[in-house]
Amino acid sequence: MWKLRLARREFLAWSLAGAATAITYGLWPRDSGASPLLRPPGAQDEEDFVSRCLRCQECVRACMTGCLEPAGREFGAGKIWTPRFNPSLAKCEFELCGRACARACPVGAIRRPGDEEVRIGTASVDRKKCIAWNEGKDCLVCYERCSYGAIEPDSRGRPRVKSKRCTGCGACQNTCVTCPDPAIVVYPIKGDRS
Repeated sequence: MWKLRLARREFLAWSLAGAATAITYGLWPRDSGASPLLRPPGAQDEEDFVSRCLRCQECVRACMTGCLEPAGREFGAGKIWTPRFNPSLAKCEFELCGRACARACPVGAIRRPGDEEVRIGTASVDRKKCIAWNEGKDCLVCYERCSYGAIEPDSRGRPRVKSKRCTGCGACQNTCVTCPDPAIVVYPIKGDRS
């Protein structure tokens, strides 16, 4: 067996080359403008979820609306192929499917909270993009689509989110008419993500 001997300079050179490769191939998270990393209902403890998840995609296959997809490299190497809730694909119908994602998970990384406990995230209106806020035009599509009474119009007919009522189901984001990016986006609840 032979011994590998590296001088300090060679070691540093190899280390820098490795770090550059990791950055180039997306092994560290990058701010690419991608939508926020949201998890299925019942998977909001990020550290526990990532450590338990097998990346088997059973929950993605079980999702009846198709709102789950594998996380990409933009979220970092440790989160690649973990299930990600993407409201742009569809609303999360957790009340109708009986938490199919949790039932499909073979290791219990996704638990089954009751309907009243589900908090995937909270919607937020970007007033610069919103037609009602920015252009003064009538548009309350998000209000009409919200099943939880979490969006209400103000006195001028502009949408406001009541965060205590919002489950983060994504119905508002999924139906927002602003293009190419929605004016209302669901974000993880502060303190739930690392």
